[in-house]
Amino acid sequence: RASREGRPARYPKIDFCEFPQGVCSSDETYGGELQWMIGLFEWADRIQTYDKDGWNFIEKLKEFCDGGYTDFAFVDAVSGILNIGCHDPPCQGFSNSAVEPHNKRERNDTFQRFLNEFKVARNFPPPPPPTPLPSPAPTYEPTEAEPTTAAPTSIGQPTEIPTSSSRPTSIQGRPPAEAVTNIENALKSSRSRFEKFLLKSEYPTGAWPSYLYTWRGFLQALRKMTTGVGPGEKNWFFIGDGESPNSLQLGLINLASFVAHGVTQAIKYDSCDENNYEMVDFRYPISNACGQNGRSYQDDMCTGGDEGEGYECEVDSSMEMYGVTHARWIGAPPPLYCGDKSTGYWDHFKGLEINDPPFANLAGR
Repeated sequence: RASREGRPARYPKIDFCEFPQGVCSSDETYGGELQWMIGLFEWADRIQTYDKDGWNFIEKLKEFCDGGYTDFAFVDAVSGILNIGCHDPPCQGFSNSAVEPHNKRERNDTFQRFLNEFKVARNFPPPPPPTPLPSPAPTYEPTEAEPTTAAPTSIGQPTEIPTSSSRPTSIQGRPPAEAVTNIENALKSSRSRFEKFLLKSEYPTGAWPSYLYTWRGFLQALRKMTTGVGPGEKNWFFIGDGESPNSLQLGLINLASFVAHGVTQAIKYDSCDENNYEMVDFRYPISNACGQNGRSYQDDMCTGGDEGEGYECEVDSSMEMYGVTHARWIGAPPPLYCGDKSTGYWDHFKGLEINDPPFANLAGR
């Protein structure tokens, strides 16, 4: 659409309204960057800008960094924003009732693993050297020293205050070149750990390197979301302000939050399409394709002032769309699909789709 209207378009050959499946089945996806770009863009647009009821994402990110990386309630709050649209779960965000985010604990664990593997957390210092064993016997005869009359040494006031990062000033602007260089160097030096611990997917035969999510695709997308090729003049992925003492740490924490969500929701299963995971009476409704976590996808609207409003796709009730990827846990439902028809549920014990009688999801669809 942007290309047709003469606006800059990163993927001018893909009509995401006519062919939304292009996100997960185009040449830009397999071994490419598109699925990473979609995730990074949504994070910059919806998570980094979150500011409701006194909870500001950037301020809380700063507080987590300055507080020594110990208050992991920050991660649970971000899980709530991502998954259910509110920061204090259980809460009522997209849904009409208070709910918990899906896989909150796993997302928190993955976040902490990122901090560990990339040595971000200052509260994980290397252990001190062992204390030497005592001598088996004195090596010198003891001597009697004269008692001292000097006053004990007093401890003066500290000369420096603890490092505290100022609030980032360029959250929506182009990241400074220094911040881009620093984050890329940090990632490149840890590439093997990134691939080993984060870009792994679970299959019935064990854990294998992800087919869809590659190091090359990730780095390409991150560069475009931080150097101006991808997001235009807004929605930059925050990687540090390049000014505060903790600039790099702030960027890595933001990246850890993003990657933790990506691993939990997609990379772990090597899936690009949304997985059918919300159960009703121990069944997976087929109509989850219409929306999970209380959302109705056809009613989602683009916001963001003059630049964002009105860019959502028009609803086409006759459209039929089928996913191509899905999770591979035992009994997992097949790819989601949507169309103008009554549907039932996926029976994960029998491995069958049961459509008679129709079966509604949590939103009543």
